[in-house]
Amino acid sequence: MSYDPKYIKRTGQPTLGSEALQSLFENGKSPLSQQFLRWKMWRKWSDFVGPLMSQHSEPVGYVRGTLYVWVESSTWLQQMVFLRDPIMESINKKLGFLFVKNVHLTLDKKAVPRDPEEAAELRESIAKLMKDDKDDFDF
Repeated sequence: MSYDPKYIKRTGQPTLGSEALQSLFENGKSPLSQQFLRWKMWRKWSDFVGPLMSQHSEPVGYVRGTLYVWVESSTWLQQMVFLRDPIMESINKKLGFLFVKNVHLTLDKKAVPRDPEEAAELRESIAKLMKDDKDDFDF
């Protein structure tokens, strides 16, 4: 039996699989959720900081509430020092919750710390999803 989408009553709950997944990723506390939110911010960086600033900067890391932003020159770095709070407010407002607690500006893309605990949690989550997926389709 198939349903015509125009007759499905919207109740505020996700009805499509993609809507349910997006809701899960955006509202969840899992490491996959964190990765999704980072990807969303990276992908739409110009929406968060504006087109001009996005041409001269790029998010390069996120560790425990600190967003690391590469800036192309010391001139732009100086300019962005004064815009850290508005950048944090814009990101948190667009994401709908306190995701970024601090913004660290850098001229060196390689000077971003990595969180080994977070990487391990992400690997475990992905491995569990892969195992669960395999179990669901085991004939």
